[in-house]
Amino acid sequence: MQGQKNKLDKAVRLLTPKLAQSLYNMTDSVRYEINEIRLRNRKRLSAVVRGDEYYITLGGELTDDYNDAIPVSEEDIDYTYKTALRNTIYSFKREISLGYIITEGGNRVGFCGTAVTDDSGRNDTLKNISGISIRIAREAFGAADELINKLGLEDLKSVLILGPPSSGKTTLLRDLCRQIGMKKRISLIDEKNEISATFKSSAQNDVGNFTDVFDSYTKYYGILSAVKIMSPQLIICDEIGTRDDLEALDYAINSGVNIIATMHSRSIDDALKKPYMKELFSRNAFEYIVLLGTGNSLGRIISVRKIAGGKAHN
Repeated sequence: MQGQKNKLDKAVRLLTPKLAQSLYNMTDSVRYEINEIRLRNRKRLSAVVRGDEYYITLGGELTDDYNDAIPVSEEDIDYTYKTALRNTIYSFKREISLGYIITEGGNRVGFCGTAVTDDSGRNDTLKNISGISIRIAREAFGAADELINKLGLEDLKSVLILGPPSSGKTTLLRDLCRQIGMKKRISLIDEKNEISATFKSSAQNDVGNFTDVFDSYTKYYGILSAVKIMSPQLIICDEIGTRDDLEALDYAINSGVNIIATMHSRSIDDALKKPYMKELFSRNAFEYIVLLGTGNSLGRIISVRKIAGGKAHN
């Protein structure tokens, strides 16, 4: 609880005093259940709790009533944006182009607005910031216990973890890193810096003593570099799905490295049908496929199936 309190307190410090006070007015039992704080210009302050979004009143209560909630101004947005970037916007051009930054404590601040593109059509920067999401970093020690025990991950295996957004995939990966990384060499390909939450070259989250973090690498270059340079026994990465991702995973597999990865999917059958994934499954890239639940089953394993011959078997 103390670690979670510190992370939330650091997130609240990114808000203007007016908005911060509404969070401080909350009871602890409500405040520390918050997963995200959301600001939308000229709308109302809100919070995400276990996948559901509620407005926040000045008195610190969660409500469905828009009119009772505290308004968010352009000045509130500007303050949080600049504070997250430590008032040195030009030092974080890459982060701005990607639309998020990891702040002290490991919290992720994402922002949206008007994209300014370069000649190739890629986002070069953002202007007119209209919305901000502060995602509270959560270290759920023990979150991986069930999976480790069920699959015997003390002996390394390759596993694909599925679930829709906000189903606890990243939280599970983080604890897998922590536990397995105490005994085995892991290369963590942390493209979005959500797992390690590296801040000034130091991981804010415990990802294991034998874990090497490839912070903000693309999965393609991170995986290739890890195999060539760090000789990992296991590679862990989040949110696979592009052709480049899968080519890199194929390279790791052919090099004899086990892989634990996640992918957005609401069912195992849907994952088996996704483009490019059939190739990996047909090569037995993963030994097991795991599906996580949402809502009351948030972060819990609701299905485990063994993969053989490109098919999932009960």
